[in-house]
Amino acid sequence: MSPVTVLAVGDDLPPDLAGDKRFRVTMIDPFGPRDELPAELVADAEVLMSDAAPANIAAMTKLRWLQLGSAGYQQLAGHRLAARDVVVTNASGVNDIPIAEWSVLMMMALERDLLTLLGDVAARRYRRPARYQSELRGRRVGIIGYGGIGRELARQAKALGLEVWAMNRSPIGPAPQRFTPTGTGDPDGVLPDRTFPKGDWEAFLPGLDYLVLTVALNAATSGLIGLGELALLPPHAHLLNPARAALVDETALRQALASGALAGAALDSHYREPMPPDDPTWALPRTIVTPHISGSTASPQYRPRMWELFTANLHRFVAGSPLLNVVPPGDLPD
Repeated sequence: MSPVTVLAVGDDLPPDLAGDKRFRVTMIDPFGPRDELPAELVADAEVLMSDAAPANIAAMTKLRWLQLGSAGYQQLAGHRLAARDVVVTNASGVNDIPIAEWSVLMMMALERDLLTLLGDVAARRYRRPARYQSELRGRRVGIIGYGGIGRELARQAKALGLEVWAMNRSPIGPAPQRFTPTGTGDPDGVLPDRTFPKGDWEAFLPGLDYLVLTVALNAATSGLIGLGELALLPPHAHLLNPARAALVDETALRQALASGALAGAALDSHYREPMPPDDPTWALPRTIVTPHISGSTASPQYRPRMWELFTANLHRFVAGSPLLNVVPPGDLPD
């Protein structure tokens, strides 16, 4: 049996893969969506591990599986991989810990109004209002999208004494075909105190102190949170979006923050990236803006986790077993 031909972005091939005769792995430099890969490489490649599809992916006629280095997959728009029967798996699980930790950090910062506190410190104003001394314990966080990130956030939030509500498009329970680093997440889906079906906004939103979006962006979720949904949140609630900016209607978000209908927000993914200095997002009131770093490829843990996922999937691929983190074909952009 011929070895599976693999192209993988990076320069740190694990020794066990280098010595496995079932694979022929060629390491390649990072590339962008407008870049083409050399013709001699793409002609025979059956597997590709990268953050994006190359501009000449149509020439990869033998491609059977694309492993992304990101949880999102909108960068595949225009390539019609579902129509070609190319299996796409994402990197769900690899960044679960840092994104959940970012969400906890933002909740703590918003709970204690850290932005104003740091302004006082910078101005040498010695003030001790009650809001600087508030506690996160006992607050209620609602998570939309109970995948890997949502599950790990639920675990961390419960450990801090928060009540967890979760909304998901499918019933919450075990997720056996998802990559979960050891010791993380909620494998059995039992941590939320309450669960809600997708779209049950009237029951879900009014009871929240914090709303965190950990759902993938696709045609069904673009603009998921608009004026109507934001109006259902109580005025003291905060919105956290470490996922994709387009999940929230930009105009509606601005209006809710400007009017005080929303107490504040923490935003890591943005409508325009990189954000120019004059982008209106910078000026949103009571909002913490971070430069798309909630989950980071610069983390020392990223590459080991990525290789752990990819190696597990390679073994499954050659064995003909179901892969981890398969993106449903219907969710892939055309």
